[in-house]
Amino acid sequence: MPPSYYYSPHPRPNQPIKRNWRPLFTAVMFGVVGLLMVQIVTYAVHSHASAHTDPQLEQAINTWSSQQSFESSVYVEELTGERRMATHNPDTIMVTASTYKLFVAYAVLHEAELGTVNMSTRLSTGTTAEAALTKMITQSDNASGQALGFFVGWDTADNLAASLGATHTHLNNYDSSGNAIQGEKTSTVGDLAILLTKLQNSTLLDPTDTDMIIGLMKAQAWRERVPAGVPENIQVADKPGWLANVQNDAAIVYGPKSTYLLVVMTTSNTTQPLANLSQIVYTQLES
Repeated sequence: MPPSYYYSPHPRPNQPIKRNWRPLFTAVMFGVVGLLMVQIVTYAVHSHASAHTDPQLEQAINTWSSQQSFESSVYVEELTGERRMATHNPDTIMVTASTYKLFVAYAVLHEAELGTVNMSTRLSTGTTAEAALTKMITQSDNASGQALGFFVGWDTADNLAASLGATHTHLNNYDSSGNAIQGEKTSTVGDLAILLTKLQNSTLLDPTDTDMIIGLMKAQAWRERVPAGVPENIQVADKPGWLANVQNDAAIVYGPKSTYLLVVMTTSNTTQPLANLSQIVYTQLES
């Protein structure tokens, strides 16, 4: 009987052994992909972890507040790093002073992105809307803020703020003739924090407008409040506001360990307490 060359438990002489590497290759690839997915998920969870109240930070803020003779509201939150936060009266409605101009800037740029307004339009101030926006943020120019508010519509600004979740903000204190009839514009530190968080996280406006607004805030001329409480080499993007017995600031601080918000609204008549609070918060978060 001739030998069988078609069925044999052993390879034929001089024939190389064929090995099937596919199962091993597949297993290795699945392992690599699995490790990558674990790293991606871990990074995502860490990057988007919820902020948590830090008792030490909260105690420091409460101590500062108890030492003042005026009313105050404070909101602090790290947007990167350990994601610590602390608040003091975050939902107390306070007079905005010029911090309202952040909401107006958002409303104007939002509508410009939609095409409902044109930034080249010349306003009652004699400047374009674009030039007025720059002056409103960097110099806190009141005429520019008023003109831009009427340009985009105060109801539009209020409605857009509410759509973000800033439901305690009220900017339209005018009658049909443009006369102020309802006192000052009001908001809360919590509402301003919502706006700043979305701005810093690039979920408020398109990338170009986001960079432009943050750049203008970094070029803010009035630096006596939050910026005065951090080292000179630390960048701060902020928009302060003040009136008689009102001292406010809404700031993003770019520290060496984290980027954080500090929003403070007070009935103080001096800037120094806000600078002192800024120094306290910086020490707590960045030291």
